[in-house]
Amino acid sequence: MSRPGNGVVVAGIDGSDLAAEAARWAAASAARHHCTLRLVRAYRLPHASPLEAVERMRHHAERHLWFAARVARGVAPEITVEHAVVEGDPAEVLTAESATSRMLVVGTRGVGGFAGLLVGSVGDALARSATCPLVVVRGPVESDAALADHDRVRPVVVGVDGSPAGEAALAFAYAEADVWSAPLVAVHSWLEYLEDPGGITLSELGMIEQEEREVLVERLAGWGAKYPGVRVSRELVHGSASGALTARSVNARLVVVGSFGRGGVGRVLLGSTSRALLHHAHSPVAVVRPDTAATRSDRREETR
Repeated sequence: MSRPGNGVVVAGIDGSDLAAEAARWAAASAARHHCTLRLVRAYRLPHASPLEAVERMRHHAERHLWFAARVARGVAPEITVEHAVVEGDPAEVLTAESATSRMLVVGTRGVGGFAGLLVGSVGDALARSATCPLVVVRGPVESDAALADHDRVRPVVVGVDGSPAGEAALAFAYAEADVWSAPLVAVHSWLEYLEDPGGITLSELGMIEQEEREVLVERLAGWGAKYPGVRVSRELVHGSASGALTARSVNARLVVVGSFGRGGVGRVLLGSTSRALLHHAHSPVAVVRPDTAATRSDRREETR
């Protein structure tokens, strides 16, 4: 059952298969966070549309929401499900919804209003403007039974880069791992930051590696006390952050990255690393900005 004050998980719906998967993932998250699930279907009307066309589009939108609600209740029948049909630009509508949401969940691409979401300009706009963590569901998620099984939870994987965005990603990742009773895998990539790795000696490389290992330990310091129940493994990676995160997404429930951090991890949705992760990750991907995580994801003291 939803609890007042625990926030709302919003899922963008458009009638596509991936939107249905987003609804399933969002429903499971709403159940874990004991909050309401809100399904939103936005649509744009062509100029000077006749009344019959408007009514037809709204009818289709309502059917999409009905189906998504049925899918969501199949995962979590105990949650409260709200829904809304809104005329307007999908990115603008979802941005407005994000202002009062714990998280926003969408599929990577769909039909109608959300076509090309998170691949083209609409997705880029949403990533920059959403005021809560954004979760992108790339493909089919686990079965309803697996999503509801507390003993079969996959790990949460987080990219750590030492930036404010990286700290925001850590806050969100720890909160998600905690609520799911899931292990957390913290991945720190460092070799790609060196301008000329071939120009240093093995001894120097070893010293740099040790320094980076200490950076990773330092970044995680304090979180263990706040979330004593979260089991954490630290991984230091030589090379591409996107490659490392994509590889670890195979068995992950969620991969979490900051949106404006240092190096490749921080350029999610803006550069080649983001493109690689969104096109090749095998799990949902959460994009977290520095100004969203503290107020939306890390709410243990408020809800417990």
